[in-house]
Amino acid sequence: MHASLLKRPEKFLLVCRRGPLGSWFAMTHDYLKARLRYVRQDFDEVFSQLTDADLPARPLNDMPSVAGLLVEMANKEKELIAWLQSGEWPDDDPDAFEATATLTEIRSAFSALREETLRYIDSFDEAGLEELVPCPDKWWEALRLEACPRSEILRNIAAHEWYHTGQLIVLMHARSASSRT
Repeated sequence: MHASLLKRPEKFLLVCRRGPLGSWFAMTHDYLKARLRYVRQDFDEVFSQLTDADLPARPLNDMPSVAGLLVEMANKEKELIAWLQSGEWPDDDPDAFEATATLTEIRSAFSALREETLRYIDSFDEAGLEELVPCPDKWWEALRLEACPRSEILRNIAAHEWYHTGQLIVLMHARSASSRT
């Protein structure tokens, strides 16, 4: 990883609770929120290095543009939360933001989505977060399982964001390398 693109993230404090036998432990809520904060910190650092001029850039003609990649990232979070809230896969929902949006509009959309995700997490107790949710065939991340815990679906938001943050780092590194030649 290009050292100038990603610094060591801060430490996050997990809120621990005393269990029935007197030992301390963190709750699923805390782990999910810490994971989402950690990943968003990495994404924010990369995002802050983008300019509006970067948005239409694509490394190869058959690859998505930077804006397209950001739409994909935001849409996955939007899609998963909509599915979890309604129980129906959101086939025809509009994108989280227009592909022609500015970085300011994109930042706002990402912030609003994350706030909604955190509110959703907070709406459940531990048992609710571990409740099995039927998985639609369209969600390949279910690993061909008929159902998986709600918390696992929420963890996928972080994994997906991190994956695409890595792609953005590679794109930025390639852009930097091509500008030097």
